[in-house]
This record gives sequence, C-alpha cells and structure tokens, in this order.
Amino acid sequence: MSENIISYTSEELAAQRAQGKSRTDWQRVKTATDADIEAAMEKDPDTEKITDRDWKNATLTVPLQLDTEMMAWLQAQEENYQTHIQRLVREEMRQKTNTYSNEK
Repeated sequence: MSENIISYTSEELAAQRAQGKSRTDWQRVKTATDADIEAAMEKDPDTEKITDRDWKNATLTVPLQLDTEMMAWLQAQEENYQTHIQRLVREEMRQKTNTYSNEK
C-alpha cells in the first residue's frame, strides 16, 4: 500500500482555514455525540482499545507558576527540576497522609 503523506505547519493550516480550504467537516465534529465517536472508533482498524488500566500510571501536565528564585533553586539541583518537584510533592503527600504508597 502506497501512502501519500503531506505535512503542513500550524501556520499553513491556519492560513488554509482562514481561506476556507479546510477539508474538515467542523459542523459534524461539533455535533458528534460520544456514541457517534465510539461507533467511528469501532469501525477504524487503527484504533487501539483503551481501558481504565491504561490510565493507571498516567501523568498530567499542569501549569505551575514559580517565582524566579524558586525556579533557579530547582534548576540548580542535580536532578531534572520537574522530577524534583514531583519528588517534593510526593514526599509531602506521604507526610500528610498514610494513603499514598505509589513508589516511583
């Protein structure tokens, strides 16, 4: 099977939308129900089954505001600052509750 993959930058896609050249049926997207989406996924051979178990170890990306002094201190630590923040928060959770036991 031969594939013809075309890549566009976000700017090119925005320009196409502005010119009315989008091939996406946005009205259909906006009005699709969960049942419509699930039915389309069932028909798509490339769709992978997603179970609750798949999400057990998921991480979330959340915005976090830190002042410059805090950020400089975190970045000066030996580990990645994001990992350091996670470790600090996890330790705080362990100290405040006895229910968090996920060792990472």
